[in-house]
Amino acid sequence: MFNTTSLEAVNASKFSQQFVKPLYDNYCFSNIPQTIRYLLTGAGQSALPLDVFGNLPTKYDRVILFFVDAFGWRFFERYAEKYEFLKTMLKHGVISKMTSQFPSTTAAHTTSIHTGLNVGQSGIYEWQYYEPIVDDIILPLFFSYARDKKRDTLKQAPFPPEAFYPEQSLYQQLKSEGVVSYVFQHQSYTPSTFSNCVFKGAHVVPFRSFSDVLTRLAEIVLAHKAPPYYYFVYFDRIDMLCHQYGPASRQFEQEVENFLLLMDQLFYQKIRGKVSNTLLIVTADHGQVEVDPRTTMYLNKQATSIEHFLQTNQSGRLLVPAGSARDMFLYVKAEYLDEALAHLQKQFEGKA
Repeated sequence: MFNTTSLEAVNASKFSQQFVKPLYDNYCFSNIPQTIRYLLTGAGQSALPLDVFGNLPTKYDRVILFFVDAFGWRFFERYAEKYEFLKTMLKHGVISKMTSQFPSTTAAHTTSIHTGLNVGQSGIYEWQYYEPIVDDIILPLFFSYARDKKRDTLKQAPFPPEAFYPEQSLYQQLKSEGVVSYVFQHQSYTPSTFSNCVFKGAHVVPFRSFSDVLTRLAEIVLAHKAPPYYYFVYFDRIDMLCHQYGPASRQFEQEVENFLLLMDQLFYQKIRGKVSNTLLIVTADHGQVEVDPRTTMYLNKQATSIEHFLQTNQSGRLLVPAGSARDMFLYVKAEYLDEALAHLQKQFEGKA
């Protein structure tokens, strides 16, 4: 069933006509970790409103969370009546609408889901940003300088990884409360410097393919007899193909179909009726929208006159790029804030 209260709350949370205001106090992605802790341990309160559970229990022996990158609300609506797995969720579960955080980026949301911190608390808010301790723009998930094309170049800096990332993970907290956690993530970036920090306290299981992880997860869940357990799975293929081909592409459609069919056949049907007191959660960090390259605006080509507004580091290098294509951040000198804003508003009037 649909949680109509969540739909009404999110649909009403607007500003400037075109934007959604994150509901950090209730229906927001950042409230999932504490809610999972509450479900498994009874500690504290559910950070998500209790109506997200409908008539379901609020105490479980196992929680299984699938983080499906980019499979936002628009895609759920598109496929809800087409695939058996989503039909089952609608019939037997509760479908709640939530806001992403701002920025609605994977860097911010992977950090939140693994640490329990919202984006303002973790400080990891985008793919690229200025990091004062190294006086440069960095790629936090790659643990590298933004100008580099390989991982872990920040290891050259005289600071440990812990100086860049939150100090404690959700899994450490759960472990201290008696919960055993498992994290499943693709082997191409697991382990990494980032994952070594934010996965602390969990059993980490790298996988080769989605069918591989679903088969292994089902086996592990069925084998575990002494709860409580928390299982986390990150799936990135929908996001990858959406970036590469677009959300209306045949490649994207095929990947969504593969995901939903495999979820039903290799996981849900394998454990259905065989494990008790278990909650399955499927969520996403954001959706995706179509972009027309012909209307894309490039600041370094169309607004080159802004360079003198921008801050530089001690080496004289401009603090660019920061953010990502969906939300560009500019580090403007304090004395030029008003002038830079007026300049950009004039240059991109009616466009942005």
